[in-house]
Amino acid sequence: MAKRKKYQRQEKPRMCDPGMCDHCTYIGEGDFICDKGPGEPVIVVEDWEPNENAGRCKRSQR
Repeated sequence: MAKRKKYQRQEKPRMCDPGMCDHCTYIGEGDFICDKGPGEPVIVVEDWEPNENAGRCKRSQR
């Protein structure tokens, strides 16, 4: 009898989306800000493209 392979769950890349995250806010022209965490809100999506700050909410939970 053959052994079954263990299923390894791969994490899907996540774009900041106001429909999925309460901290993400659309500010117009394809830009989104994240207001989670201390300090000023940070732009996480510019012109509909995620930047280096995308996924900020996810990283701060660790």
